[in-house]
Amino acid sequence: MTEVASIKIGRSVADRLRDRILGGELVPGQRLVEAEFMREYDVGRSAVRDAFMQLESDGLVELKHQRGARVVRLNRVEIADLFGVREQLEGYAARLAADRVDEAGHRDWLLAQKAIWEGKDVLYNERTHMDKNMPLHEGIIQMSGNKCLVETLKRLHIPVYRKRFLDQLVVERREQSIADHLSIIDMLLRGNAAESENQMRQHVRRTGLLAQEIEGLEGAK
Repeated sequence: MTEVASIKIGRSVADRLRDRILGGELVPGQRLVEAEFMREYDVGRSAVRDAFMQLESDGLVELKHQRGARVVRLNRVEIADLFGVREQLEGYAARLAADRVDEAGHRDWLLAQKAIWEGKDVLYNERTHMDKNMPLHEGIIQMSGNKCLVETLKRLHIPVYRKRFLDQLVVERREQSIADHLSIIDMLLRGNAAESENQMRQHVRRTGLLAQEIEGLEGAK
């Protein structure tokens, strides 16, 4: 196998594991066993190790000598720090996106997102709510047109306790999240940069508080 082919396989494994970590299938603190992923993905040890190193650089996996790899687990202070940065950057992304709302396809995409968040599924099905959340945020970040911002925010995701998050995503919280999303979308459609930023920052701040609460519940086990 050529070096280029080996790198591509490692990236493919990293992409699959990244999706599983961010989706909550692989939870914070979980040990990642090389042999299991070698069998599951039918790849060599070097591909799995390359994937682990890529995920370590993304801040999703920690590698320790003679202890192997684990999904990163942040404490409440670290979560607060991360969301503090996300609040600033996602707010800025929303501000930039509002200025580009009339560029090709952006308004139509926002209207499609509005229809999703006005629907019943995101209110009555917590899994649908969670699954629709990231595409909205990532889409707004992409709308900003700032490549540096896009790449920086990619590295500021955190592993999640999906089951615990779903347990805490009660109807009242889903209602608040839906209201937040619709307010953000409305301000973007109006091209109101200042209020788009303000609404996004408030929403990310609330999400950060929930993430800290969930870590506190896990830590109390």
